[in-house]
Amino acid sequence: MGKENKDKRRYDEVNDDEDHVLLRPVPTRFRAAMTPFSGYMQKLEHKKASVREDGLSACIKIFNEGKQYRNNLEIHFLTYLLQVLNCLEKGLTREKQLASQALGLMAITLSENENAEEIYMNTISLVTELLLVPNEQRLEPCGFIALVESLAIVTSFCASNSKQIQEAMQLIWEFICPKSKLRAPSRNQVVADTTLSTLIYAWLFLLTKLESWGITYHHWQGAISWFLTLLKEDATCVAAGEALALIFDCDSIDKFIDNKTEEFSFESYNGLRKYIKDIILKQLENTSMEAKTALPLKQMFNNAARADWDVLMYFKEDKCPKYYDRFDGQKLILSSWSSIIQLKFLKNFLGEEEFSNHMLQNEVIQHLFKFVPYYEEEDTPCLYEPTLNKIESRVYIHAAQGKDPELLTKSETKKEREQIKSIIDRSKTKLLNKRRTFAKERKGNAYLDEVEQ
Repeated sequence: MGKENKDKRRYDEVNDDEDHVLLRPVPTRFRAAMTPFSGYMQKLEHKKASVREDGLSACIKIFNEGKQYRNNLEIHFLTYLLQVLNCLEKGLTREKQLASQALGLMAITLSENENAEEIYMNTISLVTELLLVPNEQRLEPCGFIALVESLAIVTSFCASNSKQIQEAMQLIWEFICPKSKLRAPSRNQVVADTTLSTLIYAWLFLLTKLESWGITYHHWQGAISWFLTLLKEDATCVAAGEALALIFDCDSIDKFIDNKTEEFSFESYNGLRKYIKDIILKQLENTSMEAKTALPLKQMFNNAARADWDVLMYFKEDKCPKYYDRFDGQKLILSSWSSIIQLKFLKNFLGEEEFSNHMLQNEVIQHLFKFVPYYEEEDTPCLYEPTLNKIESRVYIHAAQGKDPELLTKSETKKEREQIKSIIDRSKTKLLNKRRTFAKERKGNAYLDEVEQ
């Protein structure tokens, strides 16, 4: 009887008029070809937090190593996004940190993909909810910072317009400068000073993505005043100084002053700019003098800024400092506050070694810094050895004492001509020697000489 029922489950219909049986396919669970990335994704659904953390760590490693699994990520995009967001929402501090980094790396990898907008919308919705929880449910500082940095990365690479970027900036700004802070000289420490410095850099990183015309009035009024206040504090003076430098570099100062509480009457924008610049420069000079004697401030400068403090020199000379870095022996030169802040923030988010890998392999990061890596072609075995060779010599003759060639004396002209002739003669000798060697090899003399030796 059991066999008969089993047969009924396997056969759809038996046609007596025809000599064939129509089979009903037995339902089976479809399994796609497993890849390492698919295996790590499965770990993100595990009940144990330690297993999920291992899966997130493995995914982060894959993102940092290159493009090998990018196609898998695009295919399973929605599944992976929801898994990471679930870890971000329900995980403990360590899991939140890993999920934040994995989410940021996903945003960088798929920033030019059609799914970028969806990544942004889901991220800002969840992160807003997690950051604005009641005080008794506040996150630990490291988890809080991880969320903010992830929000900055996702917004920077996946937001589609300036309105979305400033929406994320406003969320971060609420922690940097609550509305009451602009009205009261003493502030309640909602976040620690060290955390506050990180929040400032996250806010600045997003500001670098805005064009001056896209910065909205009324959103950032009073920002300059508040950064001047933070400039007086040991833990935030370097970040606040770079914030003021970037605001001036954006050249939209009128959008960062509080017109309601600060009375300015200037006939031109340049007059306003000079007035604000003098105020900032005076405060920077005071902070710089204090750094030479006050131990906490001196230590902060040594850890985060050069001895001459680039920010102070910028406001003195009105010239942005040049920043140099090397990746696999190739030099990167940055000459704007926007690019310097982007570099510092991404290095901090990704890590020094991982950032170097992205600079050499990730086209998104290369495009951001206008960095074109140069790779030497590997030597490949030749199918034949040419019997004739050309030798090319490029001659550079330094003009005598910076004189025009037409104004050289006869002796100087003769000396220059002899130098050129000497270089050409040496090149001809090299060419003739090489031809003699080839001729000797063709006749077999070279082989005989080796046998005799």
